[in-house]
Amino acid sequence: MSMRTHLLLCVATIFIHISSFGQESIYTKEGRAILNRMQLITNCLKSLNKNRADKTALAVCQCQVQKIDRQFTNKQYKKHTKANVIDINGLMEDDSLVAQNIRACFTNSGQTVLLQAEGFEEDFLSNCRKSIESSSEKSLDVNRIKNFCRCQLQLVKARKLTDAEMSTLSNPNSVLFYEIMYKCGSPFVDKEETQRNWTPYAEADVRGAVSDTIDILTLNGMTYVKIKIGSMIQVWLLDTGASDLLIGTELESALKKENIINESNYLGTGEYELANGMIDTCRRYKVNNVQIGDFIIDNVLLAVTEKGKRIIVGKALLNKFRKWSLNNEENKLVLSKQ
Repeated sequence: MSMRTHLLLCVATIFIHISSFGQESIYTKEGRAILNRMQLITNCLKSLNKNRADKTALAVCQCQVQKIDRQFTNKQYKKHTKANVIDINGLMEDDSLVAQNIRACFTNSGQTVLLQAEGFEEDFLSNCRKSIESSSEKSLDVNRIKNFCRCQLQLVKARKLTDAEMSTLSNPNSVLFYEIMYKCGSPFVDKEETQRNWTPYAEADVRGAVSDTIDILTLNGMTYVKIKIGSMIQVWLLDTGASDLLIGTELESALKKENIINESNYLGTGEYELANGMIDTCRRYKVNNVQIGDFIIDNVLLAVTEKGKRIIVGKALLNKFRKWSLNNEENKLVLSKQ
């Protein structure tokens, strides 16, 4: 159930006995006092799991209650009254404009996501899961999604994020997008994720000197570096925005002939987001004896795309090292295990 529905129901499902309440009343169009304004607001707050101390919720409820004042005729109230109890939900069905105005009280608050997170955690988590499942082309992990959404819930509550701030999550370049991904992790399946990031165990994958300075080539604003796999020394595009090594089908065939990649180190397929935002399903392998400078590196993830011939070395290889840096002035890549 969406939060918008909740806010409509916070008025619509309240059934109040007909009576006259003086100045604290809600009136019919003809001017007859019909409902107690304060009781409606109290019930609205209860439906939001809030109290009057929450100024946003109070403002929403006051707005919603005000929207039904003098909006319905005596005849309409009579039509929706049974055993001296008014069915406001029925009244809403009679007037879609009033129902729309009531919903607007909520949506115009600018804090609909926060109100949901604070008052309806299970709905927040459910909506979060559905949003990920409906919008992603990647393989999903149920437990990762649960953990991700729970983390996002806590972040929304702790930071009291506004709707405007939350809307930036649709932009994969926004600060909030990366903050949530950093703190909450990824909801997507990736059994090899830990091998893409530096850990103390990565040192065991690197053989060679403590550090090395490697010549690089800068051409048209792009950086290239020589890497050797098997008998082949080739120039790779260094792309720190990419993750694994990425090759085309021609190099895949050559590596198969040298038995560098085979059925024993095949990891199945994985989904990669390309620079243009498209998702590509690639074959993946785990390879050893990748040489860069004086280093020999094992347990390197290599992906094969059928959508291009460019060979790319991503940040996962650099993350095998405790430290790395680029010296643009001298065109050097510095790699260090310490």
